[in-house]
Amino acid sequence: MTTNEIRNEFQIHYNAIATMSAPNIDDYELSVYLTKAQLELVKNNYNTDGNKYRKGFENSEKRRVDLRELVKDHKSTQIVTSASHIHSDSKFFKIPNDVFLIVYENAKISTTDCHNGNMLKVVVKTHDEFSIQINNPFKKPDNSSVWRVDISKIGTDRVVELINPNTISEYHIRYIMFPPPIVLSNLSTKFPGEGLSVDGVTAEQTCILDNEFQREIIDRAVQLALRDYKPSGLETKVALDQRNE
Repeated sequence: MTTNEIRNEFQIHYNAIATMSAPNIDDYELSVYLTKAQLELVKNNYNTDGNKYRKGFENSEKRRVDLRELVKDHKSTQIVTSASHIHSDSKFFKIPNDVFLIVYENAKISTTDCHNGNMLKVVVKTHDEFSIQINNPFKKPDNSSVWRVDISKIGTDRVVELINPNTISEYHIRYIMFPPPIVLSNLSTKFPGEGLSVDGVTAEQTCILDNEFQREIIDRAVQLALRDYKPSGLETKVALDQRNE
């Protein structure tokens, strides 16, 4: 859908529901609502607890279609040097800044034995789990798995910390990227001198997701706008907030 089509569909639904007390919404406000609605729906479609059908990204073909434009692959061999390792066997691997949710991951190890070149599953550990299990010889990472602890940043680099006693040579991920913001007009031109942007973007850009999913985003954006502008919408506000992550 074009930005003009998105704007028109929003106004049709908004005007059909809103009372005379609800104000008009300008392009900046509408862009904020659409971008917020988009991120909320992407999270809900990924998380099985975030939608009424209790089906997540991997459990429903519709959800996979909804999010397919956001799915990307990346292979990292770039190790970022840092003194803040959680363990002597850990290394920081650089990942793209647009990583939102990791769907699948594995890591290749280099050894001098028969395990050389093996692709190992990556197991995510909390810091509490790490501190409890790292000294347990039956649970610590070995030739069958690599541990990952939190995604963080070193300087301007976004990294993951991988832990294995062997040399990790490659880290592979398939991930859902942050959905780019929806900006309905050039904000610098439309609102000169106000310094407005949506997630740092000022240029006009439409939604990259499937048209059917875009209409769900528009419907949610209408709900968010009505929640804010109608005093009687407190119950709706609570219900919507409970769907957020």
